[in-house]
Amino acid sequence: MLLERPRDFFAIPPGTLRLTRIDAGDDPSRHCYLFVGDATAAPMTALWPDPGATLPAPRPESELPFRLKIIHFNDLHGHLVHFSRHGTRPVFAQIAGHLNALRSRYYGHPQRGVLAFSGGDDSVGSVFDALLGSDTASYRAHAAYRLYSAAGIDACVMGNHDLDLGVRRLAHALRTDARFPLLTANLAGCSWLSGLYFPAALLVVKGVRVAVVGLTTPAQIAPQPDSTLNFVDPVGVMRNLLPMLHEVSDVVIVLSHLGYSLESSSASVLGVGDVELAQALPPASVHAIIGGHTHHALNEHGLSPLNIVNGIPIAQAGKLGEFVGEVDITVGRHGATVTSVHLTPTVHLPVDEAFETRHVQPLLDAVVPIFHEPLGWAVENDDLSVDAVRNDFAAGESALCNFIADALVERTRLAGYPVDFAAIDASCIAAGVPAGSITYGDWFAVMPFADTIRLCRISGAELQQLLADNARRADRPDEAHTERGFLHFSRALRYRIRLGTARAEATAAGVTVNGKPLDHVLDREFVVACTSFMHMLANTWQQQSSRQWQMQWFDPHALQQEDIHRFLRDELVAYIRAHGGVTADGGCRRDGRLVVEDEGNERDETNATDFSQ
Repeated sequence: MLLERPRDFFAIPPGTLRLTRIDAGDDPSRHCYLFVGDATAAPMTALWPDPGATLPAPRPESELPFRLKIIHFNDLHGHLVHFSRHGTRPVFAQIAGHLNALRSRYYGHPQRGVLAFSGGDDSVGSVFDALLGSDTASYRAHAAYRLYSAAGIDACVMGNHDLDLGVRRLAHALRTDARFPLLTANLAGCSWLSGLYFPAALLVVKGVRVAVVGLTTPAQIAPQPDSTLNFVDPVGVMRNLLPMLHEVSDVVIVLSHLGYSLESSSASVLGVGDVELAQALPPASVHAIIGGHTHHALNEHGLSPLNIVNGIPIAQAGKLGEFVGEVDITVGRHGATVTSVHLTPTVHLPVDEAFETRHVQPLLDAVVPIFHEPLGWAVENDDLSVDAVRNDFAAGESALCNFIADALVERTRLAGYPVDFAAIDASCIAAGVPAGSITYGDWFAVMPFADTIRLCRISGAELQQLLADNARRADRPDEAHTERGFLHFSRALRYRIRLGTARAEATAAGVTVNGKPLDHVLDREFVVACTSFMHMLANTWQQQSSRQWQMQWFDPHALQQEDIHRFLRDELVAYIRAHGGVTADGGCRRDGRLVVEDEGNERDETNATDFSQ
């Protein structure tokens, strides 16, 4: 491994990384080095240190083992504070308090050290997103990055949803609010983020050298209008990096936002998850994989043998700040090993009042007025209840889904796109709508995701296949409900689902589009407004049902698509304002566009007969 500085320092050839040292804060026992370069191109064989970035020497041998405690969380999605109609409750101030207490306890201890990591998806999902603005000119703060910096988080991995608001705003947030490295080793090339993310970091804690590699899933990444994001196979990238990292470190950690495994149903996992990554690497070649993306709460009561794969422990701490994870690694004369893993419910941790006052409160002062901003009035309708959201959204027609689908048509047409109808996946709705006066915060709870609007082109024949597919996804009275990716449509599309005696026999019948029978327009091409999140949570069920019933599924992602870079939530908020709320006049009612028949009996009641477009 080469360590001398080359003559042409910035012309780094494939297989080479630079090593640069950055400020690690006020603690003289802590140092941070960053690996700079492309880890995807070739196996890493050379390391070029910047001037003054001397490669840290191994820790002197000691009779006493060193205990490294890693604090981790993942998928906060901006839930730094819990918002409700009744007030706010601290979340991140509890995590920061726990971290500060541990660092204070071990500050002078020669055999103890603490690191803190985020497993990605640090924004998109809370009202704090409003502070990110619509572009860099309206940007006010990346609340998570600002608080992570204040708390001294050591590194974050890039999550797929961290890219939802675009690479320009992510780059601006990193320059403005992040005082920690953002890691992802399997992203090859992105001009807007150049120099703002790194494949790996080398963190030195009281002489113990900890190499941390970031890996990011390509699943569910919003299209970037002005940048190319090329995520490559993480297994190959790890094989490129591991020999070099083993030479310069005592501990190797993978900070992963790949998801737990390909069998996970809570989020789409592409290529490999943490389980498959561990299986593909040499046995025990990394000391731990600390993960995210699929919102698993792993090892709540200690490290489960099921989460040790190929000699590599896997950890993950749930979602939305519900848990703080701890991984203890003991470093001794014969190497390092994980000796303890567990989760602590964040609600059980004390609040760091000084942190809350100094760092969180200014952000709250900026965002609370947005949370309480009135949007209008919500009609009282059982379809808007949280029980309906949880139980009935794939059982038949829904007034709330009708409202959203019809709003999608109107807002897309106002933007100048000639769409024929709209389709939404019921899983884009996260909560019910309270009857009466509603606020921005109420609707944010309904739709906390950064789903964007897409236009799909579909022929009449393909639409016929899609509706037949949708009929087989509908809930059945004799089967437990799970996420199947059931679609709802705007008022222009009307049809009946005949459940039949088994799921494989379910069919769509009586289909009309704008009043014309679908059978008469099979050759016509339709433009459909939909969202970037369709069938994403249905992968596991599709795999199981394909094995059980040998059914083939229609893939809407194979259709010709165009992302128009408008956020569904923003368009729905504008629609709600324009129509005075979530109202029957705005489309929040059943009108008979979908009828579900169970062995010849209609299962849905309708309360309107307006069939007009």
